[in-house]
Amino acid sequence: MKIPVISLHRPWANWVSLGWKPIETRTHERFRGLVGKRIGIHASLKWDSQWEQLAGPYLKSGQIEMTKDFLQLGGAIIATALVADFSKLDWSFSQGALIDCELTERWGLFLSDLQHPEAIPCKGRQGIWYHEVPEIGVPA
Repeated sequence: MKIPVISLHRPWANWVSLGWKPIETRTHERFRGLVGKRIGIHASLKWDSQWEQLAGPYLKSGQIEMTKDFLQLGGAIIATALVADFSKLDWSFSQGALIDCELTERWGLFLSDLQHPEAIPCKGRQGIWYHEVPEIGVPA
């Protein structure tokens, strides 16, 4: 089935896939139309060198150490998630987003029902793009 996909730099995509980051943020409202849809989570080739500075205050020490050990491989859809809601965020959402939501205006996609198909290698893009993914639980 063809689904909408969003690309995230690593390790942010990894954290979504692991369920550590149930709120994906943007500084715009353009992803509002994804509510109620299953989306692909694409781990880009880029590793965010500022991850520890930005997310460190919201991660447990064990999560920080695990993140340092993540394989730095990207360029694949690594999970799918249902977009349960979308809204403007405030300080109270910072922990779920793993980033400050008070000082910077952010909008959030509230993700649920994570599923993990076999990684699908592909090139990512900015914005919302579409890619074919297997239905989980349905033989290929």
